[in-house]
Amino acid sequence: MKKQWEQIVELSEFWAFNGLWMFIRDEYKNFSEARKVFLGIVEDLLYSGRIKLGKSGVLLENSVNEQISLLTNALPVDRREMILGPAASSSLPMRIEDFDQMAEEEKIAEESLWFFREECPAGVVWIRDDGSEEWT
Repeated sequence: MKKQWEQIVELSEFWAFNGLWMFIRDEYKNFSEARKVFLGIVEDLLYSGRIKLGKSGVLLENSVNEQISLLTNALPVDRREMILGPAASSSLPMRIEDFDQMAEEEKIAEESLWFFREECPAGVVWIRDDGSEEWT
């Protein structure tokens, strides 16, 4: 599994989280499993110093555990919410009926847009070999 994770990271290096998500979803068709793998890879990358998390040009200052908790708590646990947004406050034009009629590939592509929404608490900042930051 570690080798598979390394391949996913290699393919998605310097991409925003949506790229990492897309590579994971390509490999793991089950949403729950993909979510678990995504969070595991992000945690590994944070601990290894290959990435940092940031939002609006500011790096998160809290511990890796706190950053992972923040991301875990915000990342939807089902794909409908990831695509449609929280039911109570969704300002997205898509309805549940639209979701049900979407092709699987379209659902996966739509999922990745969550990482650019306000409810996503942070984006990925890749750390280059020379120590410079690559904001996505």
